Amino acid sequence: MNNKVVLSTVPHLLSQAKAKKQSQRVSLRLILIVPFVLQIFTAVGLTGYLSLRNGQRAINGLASKMRNEVSDRIDQHLNSYLDIPHKVAQTSTNAIDTGGIDLENQAQVEQFLWRQLKTFDIDYILLGYEQGDYTATGYFYGDERITFDIVSPATQDGSNHVLFWEADSQGSRTRVIEDGGPFVAQQEGWYAEATEAKTGVWSPVYNWLVEPYNLAIAFSQPIYDANNNRIAVLAAEQHLAQISSFLQDLRVSASGQVFIIERNGLFIGSSADEKPYRLVNDTPERLLATDSQDPLIRATAQHLTSQFADLSAIEEATQLSFFLNGKKQFVQVTPWKSEQGLDWLVVVAVPEADFMGQIQQNTQATVMLCLVALGIATLLGVLTARWIIRPVLRLNQASRAIAAGKFDQVVREDSAVAELSDLAMSFNQMAKQLQDSFIALEKANQALEISNTELENRVRQRTQELSEALMHLQQTQAQLIQTEKMSSLGQMVAGLAHEINNPVSFIYGNIPHAREYINDLLALLILYQQSYPQSVPTIQAKAEAIDLPFLVEDMPKLLDSMAVGSERIYEIIQSLRTFSHLGKSEVKTLDIHEGIECTLKLLQNRLRAKPPQAEIQVIKQYGRIPLVECHVGQINQVFMNLLSNAIDALNEIRQQENTRPAITLTTRVTQQGTVIISVADNGSGIDTKIRNRLFDPFFTTKDVGKGTGLGLAISHQIITQDHQGKLYFESQPGQGTVFFIEIPLQKSSPKETAPDQSSPD
Repeated sequence: MNNKVVLSTVPHLLSQAKAKKQSQRVSLRLILIVPFVLQIFTAVGLTGYLSLRNGQRAINGLASKMRNEVSDRIDQHLNSYLDIPHKVAQTSTNAIDTGGIDLENQAQVEQFLWRQLKTFDIDYILLGYEQGDYTATGYFYGDERITFDIVSPATQDGSNHVLFWEADSQGSRTRVIEDGGPFVAQQEGWYAEATEAKTGVWSPVYNWLVEPYNLAIAFSQPIYDANNNRIAVLAAEQHLAQISSFLQDLRVSASGQVFIIERNGLFIGSSADEKPYRLVNDTPERLLATDSQDPLIRATAQHLTSQFADLSAIEEATQLSFFLNGKKQFVQVTPWKSEQGLDWLVVVAVPEADFMGQIQQNTQATVMLCLVALGIATLLGVLTARWIIRPVLRLNQASRAIAAGKFDQVVREDSAVAELSDLAMSFNQMAKQLQDSFIALEKANQALEISNTELENRVRQRTQELSEALMHLQQTQAQLIQTEKMSSLGQMVAGLAHEINNPVSFIYGNIPHAREYINDLLALLILYQQSYPQSVPTIQAKAEAIDLPFLVEDMPKLLDSMAVGSERIYEIIQSLRTFSHLGKSEVKTLDIHEGIECTLKLLQNRLRAKPPQAEIQVIKQYGRIPLVECHVGQINQVFMNLLSNAIDALNEIRQQENTRPAITLTTRVTQQGTVIISVADNGSGIDTKIRNRLFDPFFTTKDVGKGTGLGLAISHQIITQDHQGKLYFESQPGQGTVFFIEIPLQKSSPKETAPDQSSPD
């Protein structure tokens, strides 16, 4: 027996151990990437959700507080505005009761009523006598002229016509400007209500029967003589149009409405631009809130009538909500009562959408930040995993080679990770020791004749030691990887994007010098061989051991391969920098062709032929295009999404025979000052059933786990919203798909409206 027995036994034992754990294997790349990405995505997503939820709560609180404040302001205004008629009636009747005003003295009465009108913010003061006389003063049909309305049967032959006398600046009658026709004060509502109540009382709300059809209310006060006989009724009339004007000036939100109704549902006033009445046969008829022309007021009133069988049942401020056309509306109903008996309802209706605009913008920003964070985390995780895994893979390959009997394995010890570098050094020492051990074993087998049993025992012992050493090596590898991942993952992720360019530049820049040094050394070696053709046995043995002729021949090739590889890495890094422009999103001028070329370099690996998949041919039909003002990083992202989708579409036909998959890139400038970039593929086309959903967020035709469905949605947003352009496509089944990007050469002002987003002009 010799060392061949040992070499054949070691792979057999390792293959058995490998077979036992085959089903439990997990990719180290996934272990490094997935937890990191999940942590970032969970943290950002939870933060966005809590932000949206807290924003919603804040909106509800703000809406409630605003409705309370508006209701309080309306309550204060109604108290002050409708207290005026009560004060006018009280002060006037007190003056008459104390004898300060003689009702028999018509001139004195007219002067007193005129002064009261000028003193108080009142529209009309009316005084009706039991014997039929009537004296009133107020603003003539709502204009600026003050008139005295006089009915005196004694002087009008019993006709009871009301004459409108124009008053001068001193409160004296000058001339009759209109005959108002027959008028009997005792038949008016304000007179009848006071007569029945025998005390001060509010009249029902009523409309004037002549233009301008004022909606009014009056506070009436009966007047008695010393014998407690009623001699007259005095009323102070207030027009309610001022309440509507106040509500219209009191804007609660962009589209909110406020209105006041009686308990029977009839309008008192509203913030809407509409009259609280309608004309039926030239006669004003008061309007119900449920018949309002304003959709929000009408829907709110209908909701109140459906919630409360009787509006009189509302005794305290109540907050409600309902949906109008699928949108939530906040409502507050507050009873308002005066000390003199008025009982109205103040209703404030505010759409939730008036408060949700900023919340929705923040939600979109949160979603975008989540996606950006997830993309960055994934990229950093992939780069970190590659950085850690490469040395491990070299160790793994060398370990398998040793297990296969190739003991002359040397692993590079230049890893930037200290633990992995130490592991490579230990591995090399172990491999050297194993090689020396087997050489010594072979010499011992040749020098000594031992029995088969003893040899088998020694081989078994050596094999066991080797298995234990390999197992110890694998355990050490796993432990070092885990330690390195936990201790330096955060530092590597933070500095990877910046630092990766430095070692690559160092390698790329020093390869020419290394080539020159090695060539000099090889030339020196050849010179030594020529000068000393008969070397000492030690040097001759070492030359044979390292296969010196092959090393001399292969070293330049190795340097060429290293130069090509480092140059490729350098180009990729430069393409990444150009592609992302270091993450800057401000407006810059971009060479469209340069952006496309950088994107193609990043996708070069997906375009190459990978049997049985054919190579994807890229056909460039570039026009003469000036520099374009745009967000450079965003435009390059659109190129990446469209080209990646085209490659995915062509992957379905790349394995078919007699097919030539191709992507055609075309650029041109239009007469309208825009640039059009088209990305065409000769794939199978887009199914007509899904074309209308192609730009919907999260819509994807890929299997679960292979795509989020956000590429085209984000690209559509970048082109149409951020660049005021168009993104559309044309597709024929079996003939492929063409995506068109159309953006202006100069970026427009943000106030300009974005063009049509779905199809060409």
